[in-house]
Amino acid sequence: MPGSKVEPDDFVMLLARQGPRVRAFVATLVGYDADIIDEVMQATMLVAWKKLDTFRYEEEQPTEELIRWVCTIARFEVLGYLRDKKRRQTLAFDEHLVGELAELQDEKSDLLDARRSALRGCLKQLEPKQQEAIRMRYGVGLSMTEVATRQNRSVKAATVAMCRVRKALERCIRQALSREGLA
Repeated sequence: MPGSKVEPDDFVMLLARQGPRVRAFVATLVGYDADIIDEVMQATMLVAWKKLDTFRYEEEQPTEELIRWVCTIARFEVLGYLRDKKRRQTLAFDEHLVGELAELQDEKSDLLDARRSALRGCLKQLEPKQQEAIRMRYGVGLSMTEVATRQNRSVKAATVAMCRVRKALERCIRQALSREGLA
């Protein structure tokens, strides 16, 4: 029903399902530092919870409007983080760029969601050793030297293998998006 409120239980369920989208949005604004992302996400969820009674949605389902609302809160939390915590030197972006990135993220959210979905599918197609290398490098944040050591490879061999995996993922994502008419 237009102008409807979201019940607290529905809010929790929606954010449980859509939380990765909000987290990805925050990551684009703060530069993929897990500690900062966690801090901003906690502050964002707390503000959203406290202000839930002010949120109204007009569409038939609240999902997209709620995510946009929470991402707007996250944007202000990032700006507050930049100002209040005086940690600008640990972040790659200034306040103006954060605003521009937030606007771009909002404009491109459907394409970014499709790319994330395609990436998930493409990652599943990789060999287990390739999946593990990607997880160590990008999930855990290990250096290529550490990845090579854990995979009992030379750094050069691990780097070449990673380059091939990234190219394969890029091709796979491009093909998946093309099939959906998004490329």
